[in-house]
Amino acid sequence: MYKKLFINKTLQNNEFKQIISLLEQKNISISFVETKTDFTDKDNALFIGINTQDSDLAQELNIDFALATWSCHDFKHIQAKYYFRQPYDILNTLTMIEKPYINHKWLTTAMEMQFIAQAGLAYTKDDFDYERFTRLSEMAAEIMSEYVDLPVEKVKTLFCNETGYQTPKLDTRSVIFKDDKILLVKERDGRWSLPGGWVDVNQSICDNLIKEAKEEAGLDVVPTRLIAIHDRNRHNVPLYAYGITKIFMLCEVISGKFNQNIETSASAYFTLDNLPNLSLGKNTKEQIELCFAAYKDKNWVPVID
Repeated sequence: MYKKLFINKTLQNNEFKQIISLLEQKNISISFVETKTDFTDKDNALFIGINTQDSDLAQELNIDFALATWSCHDFKHIQAKYYFRQPYDILNTLTMIEKPYINHKWLTTAMEMQFIAQAGLAYTKDDFDYERFTRLSEMAAEIMSEYVDLPVEKVKTLFCNETGYQTPKLDTRSVIFKDDKILLVKERDGRWSLPGGWVDVNQSICDNLIKEAKEEAGLDVVPTRLIAIHDRNRHNVPLYAYGITKIFMLCEVISGKFNQNIETSASAYFTLDNLPNLSLGKNTKEQIELCFAAYKDKNWVPVID
């Protein structure tokens, strides 16, 4: 990923300053530029500009280009590798896992085989093809079993148990603030996360946010503003063998109080500089930082992978 940003000098304003310190904390060098001579040490660099001239200059210098669309009134025909809708999109892109599957060819092969098999089993009308797709699903499970050291039957239960066209699963996270602190709940393994979980089949996104906040934190909430939609495997570890879309939303508390339950043993509010041991598969420090940024910005534009 990029280690240096060249940024059109006209973007050096209060709107952009909010993320400069966060970028520098990630050891990303920042240079504001006006002319071609301002570009030095272009290795692993990204140029963020505002118009066609900037795009052409990036091409001439042979470096990647990103367009700051919030400062560009008409970006039709402007070619860019990235189109940033707001400054925080930059941090989100630069801190995500760039190619989560790059060293896991066996996993991507098994995932694709299972995807083809599952779709085939859902739509084929031919008995012979049904047998072939069933065998393809079994082969995907065998590959997974070989690498994850689980019995094939267990892998089939976890990895090959769905029907129909395969799509990412949905996970919601309720983001609740009080006195400039964020609410986290303590899970049974001792780690902390934002209240949330899988979206039930009979729940909408907002319904699920409300349900999870009640079940895990004891709070009655109203979802108010979308913060982000993340591709989980680009932000969280460990890598999963299926896609997950994570949805973060700010929620306002109406009433309620925490009660111990089968999922969580405590709840508490934390400042950004005093976070507990996080459940990284569910939320990272970067995702918590993103939540704080959205909370402080009433004109927040959602970050969407």
